[in-house]
Amino acid sequence: MPLNTSTAWRGARPLLLLTGIALVLPFGWRVVSVLGDCVGQGGNCALGELTADSYYLEAAWNTLWLSAVSALIGLAIGLGASIALLRMPRLERPVALMASLGANFSGVPLAVALLLLFGAQGVVTVSQQALGLTPWIDLQGMGGLLLAYVCFQAPLAALLLIAPVRMLDATLPDAAATLGAGPVLYWRRVGLPLLLPSAVEVFGLLFANAAAAFATPFALSGTAAHVLAVRIAALVSGDIFSQPELSAWLALVLFAMLATVLGATRWAAARLRQEPRP
Repeated sequence: MPLNTSTAWRGARPLLLLTGIALVLPFGWRVVSVLGDCVGQGGNCALGELTADSYYLEAAWNTLWLSAVSALIGLAIGLGASIALLRMPRLERPVALMASLGANFSGVPLAVALLLLFGAQGVVTVSQQALGLTPWIDLQGMGGLLLAYVCFQAPLAALLLIAPVRMLDATLPDAAATLGAGPVLYWRRVGLPLLLPSAVEVFGLLFANAAAAFATPFALSGTAAHVLAVRIAALVSGDIFSQPELSAWLALVLFAMLATVLGATRWAAARLRQEPRP
């Protein structure tokens, strides 16, 4: 049976139905519930506590900049690795395999590996102290979280960008060289503009991957990790008492952040693909 648009939609209906039952319906019910509470209680609902306390707004800001910066760093490393593979095609399969492992090496295994290297008794930290140097990174701080995020963002970016880089017309570098353009000018004026739509979409995926990360920051810092995913879980479980209404509002903030970034990157990528090619 030929695969066309109608056939694809019919095949996707069971998955879409399951997604709606498992995700959309509970999410919609919770949104209506928290909004109804605020309408009924006025300024006494959890929204008032969210806007009045800068603690939770700071967690939202930390999530925003950590996700954006780690996505940009991971995108730069992944794009560089993907371009380098053009000169070493034999390494593409092993690099793709290692990138796949690295993209999934997060959570507790990544936290343990970083603690063994950069923790208080880690190999790098002890070596620096033996040389009279001050340890350069604190895994419990935001710098440690950024390092941990980059460790799984960069392999994921490389894995996603290998195919777009490989699909570039192989005759373009030769044509550019014939016109007197070197490799740097070729990538600046031709290669990177052609890859820009894919890079923008990959940035959106990396941002969402980092913003929704819970296991890695929790394994590194526990509930002291000041990001939205950990704050939501802490409010649901409750160190002293739970606050499900406030956690629901933080989940809405996280959803709005993800929807905005993903929508903006998809729109930007579509506009870039419509522009005339160089």
